[in-house]
Amino acid sequence: MLADFPLIIDHAQLVVQAGDHPAPGLLWTRDHVAQGFAWSERLVSFGVPDHDGEARIQVELSPAAALDPQALWAVQVPFRVTGPLRIGTIFDTTPVAVPNGSYIVTYQGLPGPPGAYLLRLSFTPEDAPGFRILKRGGDITAEQVLRRDAEPASPVGQ
Repeated sequence: MLADFPLIIDHAQLVVQAGDHPAPGLLWTRDHVAQGFAWSERLVSFGVPDHDGEARIQVELSPAAALDPQALWAVQVPFRVTGPLRIGTIFDTTPVAVPNGSYIVTYQGLPGPPGAYLLRLSFTPEDAPGFRILKRGGDITAEQVLRRDAEPASPVGQ
């Protein structure tokens, strides 16, 4: 396990970003909500359906991308790591050391303590990673990926 920490979710999203990425988040469209994520090359926001509040975040390296049978929802996106990552919310991130490389990131929402989720990010080395919806649930209603890109949000105060 690379990281395991509690987090108070705000704006119903979990963010994974390159440590030097300046944007605080991405602009979501209806398509992004339906597929459960908004993605850009150095920043991805994963949806946390109807939830602002406590969650537990787990980050792991995994030799194979696998769907946990208890997953409430799950998606996969590509992510290239070239330095330190920050994982958390747009206002509260935790540094997480993931080895440099090209990955498929599997994001799964799992049942947690009452009123909370366990949100797992599994980084699996992959030379040609792609986008997939593994399991619909929560706000994820799309059967396939609808949009692969998202516009950056304006920095706070602008």
